Amino acid sequence: MIVHGDDCVFRLLGPVQVIGPDRPIVFARRQQLDLLAFLLLNADRVVTVSQIIDAMWGEAVPHTAAMQIKNMLSAVRGALAAPRGALATVERQPAGYKLSIVSGRLDLAVFQSFAAQGKQAKDPHAAAGLYRCALDLWQGASALAGVRAPFAGPARTHLDEQRETVREAFFAAELLAGHHTAIVAELTDAVTTNPSREALVAQLMTALYRSGRSTDALAVFRKARQVLADDYGLEPGGALRQLETLILRGDPSLSGANAKARAPAATPVEPPPRTAPRPSMLPVPAQLPLNVRGFTGRESELAHLRQLIASAQGDQSPPTAICALMGTAGVGKTALAVHWAHQVASGYPDGQLYLNLRGFDPGGTAMSTAEAIRALLDAFEVPPERIPAGLQAQTALYRSLIAGRKMLVLLDNALDTEQVRPLLPGTPGCLAIITSRHRLIGLIAAEGAHPLTLDVLSEEESLEFLSGRLGPQRVSAQREAAERIARQCAGLPLALSLVAARAAIHPGFTLAGLSDELAEAGSGLGALATGDSTVDVRNVFSWSYRRLGDDAALLFRLLGLHPGPDIAAPAAASLVGCAPGRVAALLSDLCSAHLLAEQVPGRYLMHDLLRAYAAERSLTDDTAAQRAAARRRMLDHYLHSAYAAALLVYPHRYQIVLEKAQPSVTLAELAGKKQALQWFSAEHPVLLAVVERAAQEGLATPAWQLASALATFQDRRGHWEDWAATQRTAVAVSRRMGDSVGEAHAQGSLGLACNRLGRHDQAHSHLRRAYELLRELGDPVGQAYTHLRMSHVCEGQSDNANALRHAQSALELYTEAGHGAGQAQAMNSIGWYLAQLGRFSEAIVQCEQAAALHQELGDRQGRAHTLDSLGFAHHHMGDHARAADYYQQALEELRETGDHYYEAITLTHLGETQLAAGDAARARLAWQEALRILDGLGHADAEGVHAKLQQLA
Repeated sequence: MIVHGDDCVFRLLGPVQVIGPDRPIVFARRQQLDLLAFLLLNADRVVTVSQIIDAMWGEAVPHTAAMQIKNMLSAVRGALAAPRGALATVERQPAGYKLSIVSGRLDLAVFQSFAAQGKQAKDPHAAAGLYRCALDLWQGASALAGVRAPFAGPARTHLDEQRETVREAFFAAELLAGHHTAIVAELTDAVTTNPSREALVAQLMTALYRSGRSTDALAVFRKARQVLADDYGLEPGGALRQLETLILRGDPSLSGANAKARAPAATPVEPPPRTAPRPSMLPVPAQLPLNVRGFTGRESELAHLRQLIASAQGDQSPPTAICALMGTAGVGKTALAVHWAHQVASGYPDGQLYLNLRGFDPGGTAMSTAEAIRALLDAFEVPPERIPAGLQAQTALYRSLIAGRKMLVLLDNALDTEQVRPLLPGTPGCLAIITSRHRLIGLIAAEGAHPLTLDVLSEEESLEFLSGRLGPQRVSAQREAAERIARQCAGLPLALSLVAARAAIHPGFTLAGLSDELAEAGSGLGALATGDSTVDVRNVFSWSYRRLGDDAALLFRLLGLHPGPDIAAPAAASLVGCAPGRVAALLSDLCSAHLLAEQVPGRYLMHDLLRAYAAERSLTDDTAAQRAAARRRMLDHYLHSAYAAALLVYPHRYQIVLEKAQPSVTLAELAGKKQALQWFSAEHPVLLAVVERAAQEGLATPAWQLASALATFQDRRGHWEDWAATQRTAVAVSRRMGDSVGEAHAQGSLGLACNRLGRHDQAHSHLRRAYELLRELGDPVGQAYTHLRMSHVCEGQSDNANALRHAQSALELYTEAGHGAGQAQAMNSIGWYLAQLGRFSEAIVQCEQAAALHQELGDRQGRAHTLDSLGFAHHHMGDHARAADYYQQALEELRETGDHYYEAITLTHLGETQLAAGDAARARLAWQEALRILDGLGHADAEGVHAKLQQLA
């Protein structure tokens, strides 16, 4: 039986309504209708009272919430009990409430049914009809109109996105059916409403082209490109650009006769921003931490999680499965999540991603969305040149990379729903696991996450835990003592693991003796910031801590001063002030006592409860002078290591003078550029936290100097949001502490970061302030460098005249200061801007001088860039032979320095010159080599080179 929209009694797709036998049902209070809407979204599923309260009030729960829910449910039952039979039933279940309605009477369910049938239909005419039936069920511009409860916003967004997906599928089916002219008007309205949805733009372009309106189709593309550039800082995706090329050529494959071959798919996938690598080209990340050794218990929770996977795989088109593991600190959320992830990892062959979001870090350094997205892009080894500037565009790139792949994403220690939502995979068949101490209400209501709240272990489960670590014979032989230990640990897995570690190390110790020691250690200690005053784990921590040797105990305490999230051995050696060989043994002692974990080889992680306890012990056991000395050694380690790494990455970077490091500081051992970049990648979250900590403590000079050293890596790898945030911190602390030198450096770096992000007005403002300070300080080299930065900002605004003026000012100042490297850079910039302005002869004079100076200074990369500029100028003067010679020289230098991206750019320029000289064969070879490099880098410029090769065909 086919159900039509008029048959629907319950309506969510527009204003929320209940249509009775004679007239719409009117509810006495708006909240009653809100409650019904939530029950309808969860129709035929049991929802707990806690979930209902969360949905209705969010965090602002009144004291009378439970009573209000009871009264509202009674009113809803009464309203649904129509004279001619109940429209629906709300049943009380052991776990909560369940709303049941007759199949086909809820518009949302009917909508989803039509959409599923349309997707399965083989005939495009039938598919289009089914999709049309689905769309006709919508009664307004947005779902859940009029509902104000907290759950409504996220749920509304989710439903509206479903509508847009079905709309795109409808247009795709109509194009396959050959109805291109009939849908032009409707498609035009859809693109006007959603101008950045590239799938809709492609469909409108195709419909217009097939209707004989090629000019209008190209105008749609130009408008879409403008919207993407203005709003997101992006170029259209590769699919859209290819469609434009086909239309320009009048490619016969776009005709209606071949519609089936060329039209957008019936289930559209939004084209990625820029160019996403093909799935076969992408790496397969395997980031899960080591599995939990000797994991036991949690059988009911594991069964629940296995059922979740089974249910998702049972669907014909399985959605992304999302599981939210929630519970108090130390209850074992991460252990369960990691253990389960390892069990099911083989079902996700395209990779496993892991992020510690640091939502409850004692240092307050929760991972920002920008930092998280960049970490995920780095997992796919996306080259910095391919990463767009804006956070929204980076998020879109991440979703594009994961699209069409079966992946597992484990997001550990999440702060809230807003931190998690942008990181969720949007492609069917994936699994997302989130752990958090907070109730992720929005995630459950809007994204359909399956909640699982972990409680402390029961006494039997605690005994099973101990049996798994110590062996069942030992526990059963001393059961009474084991039970006492279970109670002393309050069922908290973290505390039990510490006790089990000591018992395992000393197999001759009786459990009764260990319990007695534990009782003695706990006198007079209160609860440890777990949010539950009944859970006292300080005594367990204290007991484990007192078993350490003096040196290991000192390292443990000082690790509480580290801002996290993890630490490497050289930093730990610096913190405690000992030799690297000695600290390795101490780290091993802490790992053996389960007070520290080597989560990945060479990097050590401390549970945040333990870190808070370690910091408390340091306040008690160490003097203020000892703590200050440890912090200074730690800061010296990161500052001097980061600056050394920055010089390896770019030897000709702006130089700063550091104070000498403390004698007992151990620096990272870095042998070259590759190791420096690897060190920066591993330490980046730590370095961000160290800059923040230094700023909080008023250490302005090391704060801005570390931010400056870090900027080299952040710029090269495209961490521009983090770059800007770190420099803002450096500006603030420098200004607060009256450090004009630091503020000048930080303002200049912040200006360049803003320029990378396309915030040109902000960039000018920060650079002007930097210049004023540097002039007051009498620093001509700093002023010159700032002028060069200003020239970059002007170039980004297509203001080449002012860019030239700033470059000329930079040269004057560099010359007065006798700064050779700066002079060479400035002369090349002058030559480049002169060429952009069409003053090619003058450009050549400047660039020849720059190339000679670069060669004298040994800056091969700078010389290569200048040779490329010379090639550009000679090409535009018509001297193609000399241009090609300069390009060849530039390529030799670039290949020696390993600068593959600029090698590809120069090859592209060389091909253009060879083609202009009439040598199409050589041009093809140059472009093929450039394409090979850019494809290897996964760079967006590959599309442009590919188009050049197609034009030669």
